[in-house]
Amino acid sequence: MSKHPMMCDLCEEGTLEQKQGVNTVTYKSVTRELSTDYCECDTCGVEMTLPQQTRDNKRRMVAFKKEVDGLLTGAEVKALRQRLSLKQSEAAKVFGGGVVAFSKYESDDVTQSEAMDKLMRLADRFPEVYQVLRAEAGFTVPSNVIRPAVWHPLAKDSANEELVDDNFMQVAEKRLEYGVKNQFGGVDWEDCKEC
Repeated sequence: MSKHPMMCDLCEEGTLEQKQGVNTVTYKSVTRELSTDYCECDTCGVEMTLPQQTRDNKRRMVAFKKEVDGLLTGAEVKALRQRLSLKQSEAAKVFGGGVVAFSKYESDDVTQSEAMDKLMRLADRFPEVYQVLRAEAGFTVPSNVIRPAVWHPLAKDSANEELVDDNFMQVAEKRLEYGVKNQFGGVDWEDCKEC
């Protein structure tokens, strides 16, 4: 809100004073008191919200709904993006969602989809997932990061000493670095100590 006094549009005599109140809201059986911004005329007593106040009130409600739905709030999305060392525009390329998607997620203007939320959490939790997403978005992948694992049919399961034919076993793609291949073209786990 402007630092200069604003005249009341209704009575055209009083000035609007910025106030903050509390509004009790319920979403999916969860009730919470959220702060709400508004203005009140010092002459006629009319209460109104200015566009910025309306936007801020809506953002608090969206953040509350995200929390109840188990989604990352705007502050959590921003913290995750910063942990991954991404700008908002880069995060949009890595995760999708559009050019200004992360600006809207982080300011709680928009609620990200459940699928987007899960993808961001996976990338944060599993660096190899994040590296695949970076590479597919056209960003370079640092050389010190292990490439993601691939699935090979009929790989030898060294723990059980049997072949896995219908359920593929995940075998690290380090075979290129070590040059150790089993008879099926994969890597035996005992041969790849650093995987």
